[in-house]
Amino acid sequence: MPAGDSLLDRGVRWVLARWLAIANSLVLLYGGLPWLSPILIAFGYPRLGEMVFRWYTPLCHQVPARSFEVLGHQVAFCHRETAMYTALLVGGVLYGWVRGAIRPISLQDTGLLLLPMVLDGTTHLLDDMLPWVALRGGGDGIGTFNWWMRMVTGVLFAAAIVLGVYPRLDRHLSPRPNNE
Repeated sequence: MPAGDSLLDRGVRWVLARWLAIANSLVLLYGGLPWLSPILIAFGYPRLGEMVFRWYTPLCHQVPARSFEVLGHQVAFCHRETAMYTALLVGGVLYGWVRGAIRPISLQDTGLLLLPMVLDGTTHLLDDMLPWVALRGGGDGIGTFNWWMRMVTGVLFAAAIVLGVYPRLDRHLSPRPNNE
């Protein structure tokens, strides 16, 4: 490091050199906390479990039929987000092992991987707003077509991030020697 580097410069370089580990840690934290909510409730900490659940309320619709349960209590986010964050964590860890060999997919292909989630999410949103949906039962249970679509679109979203965004972040955030 150059002699005149400030503490801020060194801190920024440290963060940039570890961006993937930081990103994976944040995904683990954000994607793991919703699973803690039902566990806390089941083990006698309902206020703390409810606090975690409420923290995710503005971030996810939390429809019970579209969420997993643990120990008889609802996880704080939906099937789609479960698939997104699980696949993003697994993909991020795998990316760390092969990061030098991965080139980013095109932005067009990244957009194509995101398109199913946009379409699926939009159609489910419209479907939820129609008054006759409640009369037909929704069809959102585990194993139904809707459940599979949510899981697949969540995984495709994560693939878009890992294959289209992470290599670009690596290229632009990785520290370079001073002579470059």
